[in-house]
Amino acid sequence: MDVNDLPKAARLGFLPSENAALNFILRFLKSKNQDEATKMAFLKCVIILCSAVKSRELNNMDYYCSKAILAERVEMLILEEPAVSISSMRQQAMFCIMEMSRVDPKFQPLQRMELIQSGIFSLFSLPPNLENDNNRDIIRLYSQTVRALDEMLQGLMTETENPSMLVFVEITEIIMPWILSNKIFERIRALSTLCRQLRFISSFPELRHVENFKIGGNLMVVLGLFCMDGSYEVSSRASEALHYFFKFFVNQRQSSLKNEEQRCKLLKDLQKDFQSDWTTCLQYIVKFFQTFLNPEERATVIILCVKAMTAECKFKIWAPVEMLERIIDKPLPELDKVSDVIESIHYNLGFIRDLCAIQVIEKTLQELTQKYTDEVMLMLITIQDRDQDRKLWKILAAPAKGYDTLLNHLLMRLQALPFQDSGNPSKSLEINPVLAGRALNELLLDSSSKLEVEIFYPWLFMALLSLISFLVFEGGNQTLQELPGVPEYMNPVSCTIETLKTLICSAGYEYQVSFMKNQRTWELLANPEEYLKGISMIAKSLTIRSCWHIRPIVSLIFSILRGNEEGSLITALAILAEILQKTEVAIMTDETIIELLKRWAQKNDPVIQQLVLKAAGNFGLHKETTKFLRMLQPCILNCCFSKHFSVVEEAFLALRGIICNLTWTDSVTLLIEISCILRPFFDDESEELRYRSVDMFGALLAKVKKRFLMAPFRYQVHCSLVPLMLHIQDENTSVANASRDGLFHAAKILVCPRFKSVCINKDMFTIGMTLLEEQKDKIPWFLSQSLSYFHYPQSGIRLAAVWLTSQIIQLKDLESEEEFQEVFLGSWRFAGDFGQAAKNQFFPEWQRLSEDSGDPQAQAMAFRSDPTLVLILPLHLKGHSQVLCCSPNAPEK
Repeated sequence: MDVNDLPKAARLGFLPSENAALNFILRFLKSKNQDEATKMAFLKCVIILCSAVKSRELNNMDYYCSKAILAERVEMLILEEPAVSISSMRQQAMFCIMEMSRVDPKFQPLQRMELIQSGIFSLFSLPPNLENDNNRDIIRLYSQTVRALDEMLQGLMTETENPSMLVFVEITEIIMPWILSNKIFERIRALSTLCRQLRFISSFPELRHVENFKIGGNLMVVLGLFCMDGSYEVSSRASEALHYFFKFFVNQRQSSLKNEEQRCKLLKDLQKDFQSDWTTCLQYIVKFFQTFLNPEERATVIILCVKAMTAECKFKIWAPVEMLERIIDKPLPELDKVSDVIESIHYNLGFIRDLCAIQVIEKTLQELTQKYTDEVMLMLITIQDRDQDRKLWKILAAPAKGYDTLLNHLLMRLQALPFQDSGNPSKSLEINPVLAGRALNELLLDSSSKLEVEIFYPWLFMALLSLISFLVFEGGNQTLQELPGVPEYMNPVSCTIETLKTLICSAGYEYQVSFMKNQRTWELLANPEEYLKGISMIAKSLTIRSCWHIRPIVSLIFSILRGNEEGSLITALAILAEILQKTEVAIMTDETIIELLKRWAQKNDPVIQQLVLKAAGNFGLHKETTKFLRMLQPCILNCCFSKHFSVVEEAFLALRGIICNLTWTDSVTLLIEISCILRPFFDDESEELRYRSVDMFGALLAKVKKRFLMAPFRYQVHCSLVPLMLHIQDENTSVANASRDGLFHAAKILVCPRFKSVCINKDMFTIGMTLLEEQKDKIPWFLSQSLSYFHYPQSGIRLAAVWLTSQIIQLKDLESEEEFQEVFLGSWRFAGDFGQAAKNQFFPEWQRLSEDSGDPQAQAMAFRSDPTLVLILPLHLKGHSQVLCCSPNAPEK
């Protein structure tokens, strides 16, 4: 393509020399074999063309010739230059790139990076000591090439605008491997180039893409460490570069300073300390770390310092150790990527042999844990599960300042119930209660700080139990698989129980763990249906020996009950209810706790009611706390009528405590109230409740002295005589024996000597006959009560009721037709209920009565072996012969 083929507008205004330069460039791009002179002429023509394009209104190289193709050809010329010698070709090509960067269009990022890489490689790979060569021409040519590279890089950074920090980052990333080179001359060239680029950008008040500059931490560490390099030239270049790096930060991040006056003062101080010693540089490094670096850059500084400590040379280790030690001596500012820092410490710690370096890293880890506890703990758990490595836990668990703060933080996380799955990313790194428990377990396994553990023991103990309660017993619809932040492979319940074991052992109570293992406590805790039994066993373990922490734990439980501390109410109540068996615990209770117990007992929650009743019953075990039992007495009596069997059962146990503590000062109203509550349970379907009610009624009677009896309570005693007597025939032996004891105490109270004597070892029939003889004035009551047992489920008691009714009828005239009809209809409904054994027992009595009557009809009926005759025959003998006219199979009228 010839210049004449270009559009007229493109050629308009070009000077002849400029047209000739463009024409030469186009021919050069097509040709393949060029000598050195042709290449130099080509580069001069490129410079002429760039100048011509800049002077035109249409400032776009692509309108005349493809800028990308032209730059690619110039780059090829740079790379074709031999690395063993220096010539002006390399310098001229770099100047061409610089000139092209001043015209549109801008270089594409990929091509720009390739140009930077080619220019840097071309200069840095030259032989060493060119700047000190004996030949002055070589020195001059090398200096010009260095300047050309600097201008090329600066031109690529600016491209007709303020410098771009994106391009500076690209330049730095390409230079960095040369800075880290093992060859001193390469490090010197790289540091010198970087220093000049930093000086260039530090002179601009405004830069483009400053927000994308995120390698401040890398630069500060690398330059800071090289300030202590063994080579003077390397250290001096690094010190100079660090100076301009600081100046750049002061100008571009001045918002970190309070005012303009502070910025100017800092710039003056930097200028005064230009190329100062290592100590001064270190002071500035710490200051800029605290003030100017962003959180991500600060994390990078720590990571690089840790990595630098793996060097084999002790001299090289000293600088990063000193730098990191000075940094962590100050309060740590905000950091990002804390997990990356921990990962770096974990990875590099095994390669570090210097004792001072290890101590600094341990201190760094402890400082990070104090400020970023959640993130550090999460990362340590991840490392532990992935690599089965506990060395970082051992560092944290070693005696160190702040261990109590760490325990306190974990305690707060343990108490953060219920779980919350916050959508806020800033809270996603917060450790949840299960993981806090896991972290606590790992710390305690290697802890030698027993004092701190003992101080926090009550709170940690109750927090872990509350967490287990939430996971197993109180979690509601939230299943274990849905807990946010808990890894799938981790069982939250097992993990928390294991932490509880470790905590108890760490406090010196290994015997408690052994006791609970023998009692299968851990299995009970993990079972929702047996959870309260497990808590009860844990509470018992506190009482089997002298536990130093029992009083602090009780005080904490009281605070939880009052709402002053976080914790599970059910768990606190369960532990308190059990350990109230100890007098030293019971006497710690005050009336405010009793009022709370009374309030909770009124709630329709069977679990809480059961625990309150258990606590109330234990108050009755100690003379010092019987007043508290009396205060809870209304709650106990009310709970006896609960529809929940477990609540009634516990209420009976508490009621026994009230009965056992009755004194002569108690009013007869209380005796009546208790007896009224107990009597309905004489006939309960539950054998346990029947036994307890009858047994406690006997105990109540045993407490009463005759001289204190009043008419209302005497009435209660009389009303209980028939039920107690009939229950001597109860199928449950314990109920039968308790009924016999109750009758004995009743006879003692009513002053019935014969009745009292037969209650000890005589059968029910003898007892019944004696009762009717000594209590003839109460026969109407006895008749009504015996009739009520005609439909009792147990046949033995029904039979006894029928027999007792027959005896009453023989002793008492039925006063009215209605009374007679009631007895007869009851007996009719009862007909046919007995088995053959019962008929055999009573048949001889029927036969004797019918023969004694001398009435043939009565004798005939007796021989029909109908058990109803035990009632009908006495009725006939009393003159109610109309009964005999009824057919045995006739329906009731």
